[in-house]
Amino acid sequence: MLSPSAVPLLLSFAAAAVTGAAAFLALRRFNREETVASLRQDVRDAVLLLREPPTVLVTGFRAHGKSSFINTACRALAAEAGPMLLRSETSPPVSHSATFDRCVVRAAVAGGGSEDEKEEEEATCAEVALVDAPALPEPGQLTRADVEEALSGLPPPECVALVLRCGGPPKDRHAAVKKLADVTTAIRQRGLQFVVVLTHKKRIKSMRKAEELRREIAFRARTDCVYLIENYTAGNMLNLRRPWATKNNLETHYTVLMIVRQCVEFAKLCRSHSVVRATNGGGGSSTRLLNC
Repeated sequence: MLSPSAVPLLLSFAAAAVTGAAAFLALRRFNREETVASLRQDVRDAVLLLREPPTVLVTGFRAHGKSSFINTACRALAAEAGPMLLRSETSPPVSHSATFDRCVVRAAVAGGGSEDEKEEEEATCAEVALVDAPALPEPGQLTRADVEEALSGLPPPECVALVLRCGGPPKDRHAAVKKLADVTTAIRQRGLQFVVVLTHKKRIKSMRKAEELRREIAFRARTDCVYLIENYTAGNMLNLRRPWATKNNLETHYTVLMIVRQCVEFAKLCRSHSVVRATNGGGGSSTRLLNC
């Protein structure tokens, strides 16, 4: 049995352990926030080097999360906090697609937190043009002409983000995955690079199943640029007790910034190929071609 004199000492040890654990967690979160801020600054620097905003076509089937992905990217790029602001209209999964016309969402990229960086941010505007296109037809009805139509609209894309849903009925998911090869082949034949974004990450019950799905998608699409993400959705705004609160998730922020960074790099390659083709054509024109 402990003596009365030992109790204060044990309480001191417990308090020190709790304080140490809290400090460790705070330091860990600080490091993660710094990593996200550094990646955002890297995206901004890469965008500014392009001089003109890179154009990324965001496409996918209905209710797979492409509009929510655009809203998530805008929030992460702008380093926003507070309520969820929608740039692209979304709808519940049971309804029809909310996107009927092709629209361009210009996502501003925030800079760092220092005074010099804030002054530079005010002087130079860095933006990424995210093209929100109408949803592709259902997988069973999708044709090559439908994909070509999505890729042929204006403004011409320099990279494609193909959004697929992880969750949902297995039958629908398998049908979408089977069409993946046809869609990506059409994208490649247009001379475009692409990334595959798998949304509704939390619907996957284990890391093993998530990795199996990622490998299957990578195999069918023949690309390593496959990302799993949990989008911010309008449902975050429906909290009646705290309607103003939308908590940022550092993992979501980092993933969407990494996706955008890769898209910016693909846009850079697209423009480089356009210049080479224009030069080899003998015209010497510096006008960017519609098809990269």
